[in-house]
Amino acid sequence: MGHLRIDLEKCIGCGKCAKMCLKDHIVIENKKAKELDNDCLECSHCVSTCPKGAITLIPSSGDGGIFSEIKKDKMFDGGMVSDEDLNSLYSSMKKASNVEVFTLQGKDLDMFMEDVWTVINEKELDTPIVKEWAKWRSGHSSLEPNPVLWEGKQVLFIFSDGIDRAVEASNRMIMKGFELRIRGFHSNIIMSAVTLDRERFMKYFPGATKEMRMSYVIGHPRRFVEPVFKPMKKIKGIFDKI
Repeated sequence: MGHLRIDLEKCIGCGKCAKMCLKDHIVIENKKAKELDNDCLECSHCVSTCPKGAITLIPSSGDGGIFSEIKKDKMFDGGMVSDEDLNSLYSSMKKASNVEVFTLQGKDLDMFMEDVWTVINEKELDTPIVKEWAKWRSGHSSLEPNPVLWEGKQVLFIFSDGIDRAVEASNRMIMKGFELRIRGFHSNIIMSAVTLDRERFMKYFPGATKEMRMSYVIGHPRRFVEPVFKPMKKIKGIFDKI
Protein backbone atom coordinates (compact mmCIF):
# COMPACT_ATOMS: atom_id res chain seq x y z
CA MET A 1 0.00 0.00 0.00
CA GLY A 2 1.31 3.43 -0.93
CA HIS A 3 1.74 6.37 1.42
CA LEU A 4 0.53 9.02 -1.03
CA ARG A 5 -2.59 9.67 -3.05
CA ILE A 6 -1.59 11.64 -6.15
CA ASP A 7 -4.33 13.29 -8.20
CA LEU A 8 -2.95 13.03 -11.72
CA GLU A 9 -5.52 15.49 -13.06
CA LYS A 10 -4.23 18.20 -10.72
CA CYS A 11 -0.53 17.28 -11.00
CA ILE A 12 1.38 19.51 -13.42
CA GLY A 13 4.68 17.64 -13.19
CA CYS A 14 6.58 20.62 -11.77
CA GLY A 15 8.88 18.32 -9.77
CA LYS A 16 8.81 20.30 -6.51
CA CYS A 17 7.59 17.28 -4.56
CA ALA A 18 10.40 15.11 -5.93
CA LYS A 19 12.99 17.79 -5.16
CA MET A 20 11.85 18.18 -1.57
CA CYS A 21 11.46 14.46 -0.75
CA LEU A 22 14.11 13.46 1.80
CA LYS A 23 14.03 9.80 0.76
CA ASP A 24 13.77 10.15 -3.05
CA HIS A 25 10.33 8.58 -2.72
CA ILE A 26 8.85 10.50 -5.68
CA VAL A 27 9.89 10.74 -9.34
CA ILE A 28 8.41 12.56 -12.32
CA GLU A 29 7.46 10.27 -15.18
CA ASN A 30 5.58 11.40 -18.28
CA LYS A 31 5.14 14.82 -16.66
CA LYS A 32 3.36 13.36 -13.63
CA ALA A 33 4.47 12.60 -10.06
CA LYS A 34 4.86 8.94 -9.19
CA GLU A 35 5.43 7.34 -5.80
CA LEU A 36 8.25 4.81 -5.37
CA ASP A 37 8.78 2.22 -2.66
CA ASN A 38 11.57 4.05 -0.82
CA ASP A 39 10.44 3.98 2.82
CA CYS A 40 8.30 7.13 2.99
CA LEU A 41 8.97 9.17 6.14
CA GLU A 42 5.38 10.49 6.24
CA CYS A 43 6.82 13.98 6.79
CA SER A 44 4.26 15.51 4.34
CA HIS A 45 6.86 17.86 2.83
CA CYS A 46 5.58 16.87 -0.62
CA VAL A 47 2.04 17.78 0.43
CA SER A 48 3.01 21.26 1.61
CA THR A 49 5.24 21.86 -1.43
CA CYS A 50 2.75 20.92 -4.16
CA PRO A 51 1.39 24.16 -5.70
CA LYS A 52 -1.77 22.44 -6.93
CA GLY A 53 -2.77 20.43 -3.88
CA ALA A 54 -2.42 17.21 -5.85
CA ILE A 55 -0.87 15.09 -3.09
CA THR A 56 -2.55 13.63 -0.01
CA LEU A 57 -0.67 11.73 2.69
CA ILE A 58 -2.11 8.34 3.68
CA PRO A 59 -0.48 7.67 7.06
CA SER A 60 0.40 4.08 7.89
CA SER A 61 -0.87 4.56 11.46
CA GLY A 62 -4.04 6.12 12.73
CA ASP A 63 -2.35 9.19 14.19
CA GLY A 64 -0.09 9.95 11.24
CA GLY A 65 3.17 9.12 13.01
CA ILE A 66 5.69 11.21 14.91
CA PHE A 67 5.88 13.93 12.25
CA SER A 68 2.17 14.67 12.70
CA GLU A 69 2.70 15.17 16.43
CA ILE A 70 5.60 17.53 15.80
CA LYS A 71 3.56 19.67 13.43
CA LYS A 72 0.93 20.16 16.12
CA ASP A 73 3.63 22.01 18.07
CA LYS A 74 4.60 24.26 15.17
CA MET A 75 4.04 27.53 17.04
CA PHE A 76 6.75 28.54 19.51
CA ASP A 77 6.74 30.64 22.63
CA GLY A 78 9.35 33.06 21.30
CA GLY A 79 12.04 31.99 23.77
CA MET A 80 15.49 30.62 23.01
CA VAL A 81 16.70 27.06 23.42
CA SER A 82 19.54 27.28 25.96
CA ASP A 83 23.15 26.47 25.09
CA GLU A 84 22.98 23.56 27.53
CA ASP A 85 19.96 22.05 25.78
CA LEU A 86 21.51 22.68 22.36
CA ASN A 87 24.58 20.74 23.45
CA SER A 88 22.32 17.90 24.57
CA LEU A 89 20.71 17.87 21.13
CA TYR A 90 24.12 17.89 19.46
CA SER A 91 25.35 15.00 21.57
CA SER A 92 22.34 12.87 20.72
CA MET A 93 22.59 13.67 17.01
CA LYS A 94 26.30 12.95 16.70
CA LYS A 95 25.69 9.36 17.70
CA ALA A 96 24.78 9.13 14.03
CA SER A 97 28.31 9.09 12.60
CA ASN A 98 29.64 11.49 9.98
CA VAL A 99 27.26 14.37 10.69
CA GLU A 100 27.98 18.03 11.42
CA VAL A 101 25.50 20.22 13.27
CA PHE A 102 25.25 24.02 13.30
CA THR A 103 22.72 26.50 14.72
CA LEU A 104 22.09 30.05 13.56
CA GLN A 105 20.39 32.64 15.77
CA GLY A 106 20.30 36.39 16.38
CA LYS A 107 21.78 38.66 13.72
CA ASP A 108 23.35 35.73 11.86
CA LEU A 109 19.92 34.14 11.43
CA ASP A 110 18.38 37.48 10.43
CA MET A 111 20.96 37.91 7.64
CA PHE A 112 20.58 34.28 6.60
CA MET A 113 16.79 34.59 6.30
CA GLU A 114 17.14 37.80 4.27
CA ASP A 115 19.28 35.81 1.83
CA VAL A 116 16.65 33.06 1.82
CA TRP A 117 14.01 35.66 0.97
CA THR A 118 16.11 37.15 -1.82
CA VAL A 119 16.62 33.77 -3.50
CA ILE A 120 13.09 32.47 -2.96
CA ASN A 121 11.48 35.73 -4.04
CA GLU A 122 13.37 35.57 -7.32
CA LYS A 123 12.88 31.87 -8.06
CA GLU A 124 9.82 30.50 -6.25
CA LEU A 125 7.33 33.35 -5.94
CA ASP A 126 4.46 31.18 -7.25
CA THR A 127 4.67 28.88 -4.19
CA PRO A 128 1.76 29.48 -1.75
CA ILE A 129 3.97 29.71 1.35
CA VAL A 130 6.19 32.29 -0.39
CA LYS A 131 3.16 34.39 -1.25
CA GLU A 132 2.12 34.20 2.39
CA TRP A 133 5.61 35.23 3.47
CA ALA A 134 5.55 38.17 1.08
CA LYS A 135 2.23 39.31 2.52
CA TRP A 136 3.57 38.98 6.06
CA ARG A 137 6.70 40.99 5.23
CA SER A 138 4.64 43.84 3.79
CA GLY A 139 2.98 44.50 7.14
CA HIS A 140 1.99 42.37 10.11
CA SER A 141 0.80 42.59 13.70
CA SER A 142 2.09 40.80 16.79
CA LEU A 143 -0.74 38.29 16.42
CA GLU A 144 0.55 37.08 13.06
CA PRO A 145 3.55 34.74 13.36
CA ASN A 146 6.20 34.61 10.66
CA PRO A 147 4.86 31.91 8.30
CA VAL A 148 8.38 30.53 7.78
CA LEU A 149 9.84 30.55 11.31
CA TRP A 150 6.60 30.56 13.37
CA GLU A 151 8.30 32.63 16.08
CA GLY A 152 11.24 30.26 16.27
CA LYS A 153 14.48 32.17 16.82
CA GLN A 154 16.97 29.42 16.03
CA VAL A 155 17.51 27.18 13.02
CA LEU A 156 19.49 23.97 13.36
CA PHE A 157 21.28 22.59 10.29
CA ILE A 158 22.40 19.02 9.67
CA PHE A 159 25.30 18.36 7.30
CA SER A 160 26.29 14.85 6.23
CA ASP A 161 27.72 12.81 3.37
CA GLY A 162 24.37 11.12 2.76
CA ILE A 163 20.68 11.65 3.49
CA ASP A 164 20.38 8.46 5.56
CA ARG A 165 22.81 9.80 8.18
CA ALA A 166 20.96 13.11 8.27
CA VAL A 167 17.62 11.37 8.75
CA GLU A 168 19.07 9.26 11.57
CA ALA A 169 20.49 12.38 13.23
CA SER A 170 17.19 14.25 12.89
CA ASN A 171 15.27 11.36 14.43
CA ARG A 172 17.66 11.38 17.39
CA MET A 173 17.17 15.13 17.72
CA ILE A 174 13.39 14.73 17.68
CA MET A 175 13.39 12.09 20.39
CA LYS A 176 15.82 14.05 22.59
CA GLY A 177 13.75 17.16 21.98
CA PHE A 178 10.67 15.50 23.46
CA GLU A 179 12.63 14.95 26.68
CA LEU A 180 13.69 18.61 26.78
CA ARG A 181 10.37 20.06 25.60
CA ILE A 182 11.97 21.24 22.36
CA ARG A 183 10.17 20.95 19.06
CA GLY A 184 11.35 21.49 15.51
CA PHE A 185 10.06 21.29 11.97
CA HIS A 186 12.00 20.85 8.76
CA SER A 187 11.98 23.98 6.59
CA ASN A 188 11.21 23.36 2.93
CA ILE A 189 11.70 27.04 2.17
CA ILE A 190 15.25 27.17 3.54
CA MET A 191 16.29 23.99 1.75
CA SER A 192 14.80 25.23 -1.52
CA ALA A 193 16.86 28.41 -1.26
CA VAL A 194 20.06 26.47 -0.48
CA THR A 195 19.43 24.17 -3.44
CA LEU A 196 18.99 27.16 -5.73
CA ASP A 197 22.07 29.10 -4.56
CA ARG A 198 24.34 26.89 -2.46
CA GLU A 199 27.38 29.18 -2.62
CA ARG A 200 25.47 32.11 -1.13
CA PHE A 201 24.57 30.15 2.01
CA MET A 202 27.74 28.18 2.66
CA LYS A 203 29.45 31.38 3.86
CA TYR A 204 27.43 31.04 7.07
CA PHE A 205 29.07 27.69 7.84
CA PRO A 206 32.84 28.14 7.33
CA GLY A 207 33.59 24.97 9.31
CA ALA A 208 31.30 22.70 7.30
CA THR A 209 32.98 19.92 5.30
CA LYS A 210 29.84 18.03 4.24
CA GLU A 211 26.60 18.80 2.40
CA MET A 212 23.64 20.50 4.06
CA ARG A 213 20.84 17.93 4.16
CA MET A 214 18.24 19.27 6.58
CA SER A 215 17.29 22.49 8.38
CA TYR A 216 15.05 22.60 11.45
CA VAL A 217 13.39 25.62 12.98
CA ILE A 218 13.51 24.86 16.71
CA GLY A 219 12.00 26.25 19.88
CA HIS A 220 9.74 25.53 22.83
CA PRO A 221 6.06 24.97 21.95
CA ARG A 222 3.73 27.75 22.98
CA ARG A 223 1.21 27.16 25.74
CA PHE A 224 -2.03 28.86 24.71
CA VAL A 225 -3.34 29.86 28.12
CA GLU A 226 -2.67 33.54 28.71
CA PRO A 227 -3.87 35.19 25.44
CA VAL A 228 -7.59 34.59 26.07
CA PHE A 229 -8.18 38.33 26.15
CA LYS A 230 -7.20 38.68 22.50
CA PRO A 231 -9.90 38.68 19.82
CA MET A 232 -11.03 35.10 19.31
CA LYS A 233 -11.51 35.57 15.58
CA LYS A 234 -7.83 36.52 15.22
CA ILE A 235 -6.70 33.61 17.39
CA LYS A 236 -8.77 31.21 15.31
CA GLY A 237 -7.12 32.59 12.19
CA ILE A 238 -3.70 31.71 13.58
CA PHE A 239 -4.76 28.12 14.30
CA ASP A 240 -6.20 27.77 10.81
CA LYS A 241 -2.73 28.40 9.37
CA ILE A 242 -1.10 25.51 11.24
